Amino acid sequence: MKRSKGLGTLFFLLIVGLLLGGFVGDFIAKYVQVFSYQQKIGMSSPINIDLNFVKISFMLAFKFNLGTVLGLIIAIFSYYKVK
Repeated sequence: MKRSKGLGTLFFLLIVGLLLGGFVGDFIAKYVQVFSYQQKIGMSSPINIDLNFVKISFMLAFKFNLGTVLGLIIAIFSYYKVK
C-alpha cells in the first residue's frame, strides 16, 4: 500500500532542516566567515501580561544564517524525493 506525503511530513522535515542547518551553520561559522552573518527577525523585548494570579510573557524571534537556508533547501528537496 502506497502512503501519500502529507503536510505533517513537510512540516517535520522543515523543522528538522531548520534546526540542523542552524546548528551546522553556527559550528561552521568559526571556520568559514560567510556563515557568521546572521539575520534576526522578531521582537526585541517580551510582551508581559500580569493578571495578579498568573504572569505571562510572550516573545517570538527567529535567527537565520546561511546554514538555516541550506537546511531549508535540503528539507524541501528531500520532501519531494521521498516516495
